[in-house]
Amino acid sequence: MSVDENGLVERARAGDQAAFAQLFEQYHSPILNYLHRMVSDRALAEDLTQDTFIKAYNALPRTKPDLAFKAWLYRIATNTAISHLRRGKIIKWLPFLTDRETPDEHIEKSVTRKMDITEALSKLPQHYATALLLRHYQGLSLAETASALDVTENAAKLRLFRARKAFAQVYGVSPEGLRDEGLT
Repeated sequence: MSVDENGLVERARAGDQAAFAQLFEQYHSPILNYLHRMVSDRALAEDLTQDTFIKAYNALPRTKPDLAFKAWLYRIATNTAISHLRRGKIIKWLPFLTDRETPDEHIEKSVTRKMDITEALSKLPQHYATALLLRHYQGLSLAETASALDVTENAAKLRLFRARKAFAQVYGVSPEGLRDEGLT
């Protein structure tokens, strides 16, 4: 977290609404996109994003000064989505975009593999799919992923290892083949 972001978090914790508005502007799109990929419904993702920021705003004054804000915010978003999904919604996942392909190449490849990846992710335990999404789609570091999942870094490493292995089995590739899918 940058010094400027630390300052914004501190000011927002103290009740500065303008500071929280800046944090909102910085994280709104990433959180919205993350939630959209979790629920595959833009309107629902917008509602869940709003709920996430309301929860964050209300809880921020009670947080510790050493708060890892980004990971904390993703944890709130994850828990908000999971709570919603537990109330009877079905989770759907979108495929990952690899670093090596352009958006046009991705769209072309997605036509043939989107359903396979979506189907494979939907067959994984939710905690595995969430770990893969946070780490490989949202690009969170291992520490941030662990914090967002509310587990230790070692537990996050193990969960990611098992998630990749389970995904490979369901998707029908060797774990080494996951490099082509952007999952390693």
